Parts: sequence; C-alpha cells; structure tokens
Amino acid sequence: MKSIIKRFVRLFIGLCVMSFGSAMALVADLGMEPWDVLNDGMAKFLQGIFDIQLANGADLITFGRANITIGLTILVIDVLCKEKIGFGTFINILLCGNVVDFCTGDMIPGFALLPDFRGLPMAESFVPRLILCVLSLLPAAYGMYIYMSAKLGSGPRDGLMCVVKRRATKIPVGGVRVILEGCALTLGWFLGGTVGLGTIILVLLSGPVMQIIFKLHKFDVQELRNETIPETIAAVKKALAK
Repeated sequence: MKSIIKRFVRLFIGLCVMSFGSAMALVADLGMEPWDVLNDGMAKFLQGIFDIQLANGADLITFGRANITIGLTILVIDVLCKEKIGFGTFINILLCGNVVDFCTGDMIPGFALLPDFRGLPMAESFVPRLILCVLSLLPAAYGMYIYMSAKLGSGPRDGLMCVVKRRATKIPVGGVRVILEGCALTLGWFLGGTVGLGTIILVLLSGPVMQIIFKLHKFDVQELRNETIPETIAAVKKALAK
C-alpha cells in the first residue's frame, strides 16, 4: 500500500512542479505556450462562429472551455491509439489549471507565488521576463518526468506524445514534442491565437530540455506502461487485503 501512496504523491508533486513551470511562462507574458496558443485561437474562432453570450454577458466559448474541449478531443485520440488512461490522466486535467491560478494569483486575490511583471514597462521588465520564460522550461520538463514516472497515466497531450514516439521510433522524444507543439502553435496562430517571442522560445527549447532531463534519469517513454484505473483499483484492493 505504501508503494501505491508514494506513486500518487509522486504524481501530485510532478503535476504541481510542471504547473509551476507553466505559471512562470504565463507570468513572463512574452507569449503563450504552444498548446495555450491553440486554446486561445480555438476559443476566439468558436466564439466568432457562435457569437453567444451567457446571461451575465460572458462569452459562451472561453479559454478554459476551449482547453477542456481540446484536452478531451486529444484524450479520445489517445484511447483510439490504445494509450492507457489512468487516474493521473484525469487528475492532470483537474489539478494543473488550479495550480497555475494559485501561482499567478488568480485563485486567491492579493496572493501570488510569482511576481507579476505584466504591469511594468517593457524597457524595464523585458530582461527579467525573458529570464523567467527560459527558466520555466526546467520545472515544466522536470515535473513532467516526475509525474509520468509514477505510471498512473499521462495527461492527454503527453499521452499523445507517447503515442507518436512509439510509432516514430527513429525520432527522439524531444523532436516529437517539438513537432506536436509546432503543429498546435501553427493551428492556434491560424485560428487567431496570441503568439510572442516567448512562444517561439518555448516551442524550440522545451523538447530539447525535456529530452536532456529524460536522458539524465534514463527515462524512456517508449517503455512507459501506464497503469489503467481498473488496474490501480485492483492493486489497492490487493494491498488492503494483505
């Protein structure tokens, strides 16, 4: 039972570290991450088509709803490609956005783990924002390694990376990530998503940084076999029966 608890703890820590990296990139405000560019573009595109407001005047299609829609769509692709779906897959969807909000101050008004450079003049804030953007690559990649190594299920987008890597065995995992993020970025930009210097930095460097960290820990996504929800439940029952 202790081993199962340790794996869940590892999952939560990894997701929090990864989300902290995403929050760093967001606060740097030099451009959205590739997948967020797609979320932003999809929200603008769908809202432009339907042009529906809720009773409180808010748009029907928001960034968050577009994010969920795209995540669920990719999840369907993962399932069709026989990628194992575990507790970690759904915890990823539910936890990561809230951790980002907590770090940036959107969850608790007046409290933020990260400083906000977005209100400063560009001339005064460009260098620290650029440094923050580049440094965000480290926790984002290391957190991904930590949570994926728990083998409780990858998030939809990371699951897609694993699916493509298993089929394109000659392409390094960093290259697969760059290709997928490049596709997301291109589609998102075409749909009207926000792109900046930070976006280019993230799409070009996130794959190589992740690949270096994976190699340091001898972590091979081709050999990764996630535990499904029924398998985890069975393991818990077996541990409790002892």
